[in-house]
Amino acid sequence: MIHPKDEHRQDSIRVLEAIKDGKYGAVYTSNYIMAETATLCAVRSEKNPRVLEKCREYFTGALKIAIIIYSKDIHDEEAWGLFFNMNKDPSIKKPISFVDCNSIVIAKHFRIEYIASFDPHFDAWLARAY
Repeated sequence: MIHPKDEHRQDSIRVLEAIKDGKYGAVYTSNYIMAETATLCAVRSEKNPRVLEKCREYFTGALKIAIIIYSKDIHDEEAWGLFFNMNKDPSIKKPISFVDCNSIVIAKHFRIEYIASFDPHFDAWLARAY
């Protein structure tokens, strides 16, 4: 959404507006997504303190945009099973991350129907917010 040359920039802006307008209900994320996002912000901004602080504000501060669901042992164990099954399937060419598997499991446990992602490997489990 921020990078002007990203192929999904305009779609990201549109999805965020729909989320802000309440089209998809309450917004949830996981502590794993928070960790991945914080790391990505640090890497891509070359550890810019303003970017890191803004990232923190969006997850835990005044600008908080989602309710954080903390993965528990039961979610992680189920995610490991899905992770192994998906990554041993020869019909799936691209590896699926453990974090993505965990997101699928958490969505199932909390009855979350939509995911804001451009990755098609979620399609078997969740509707993608567009």
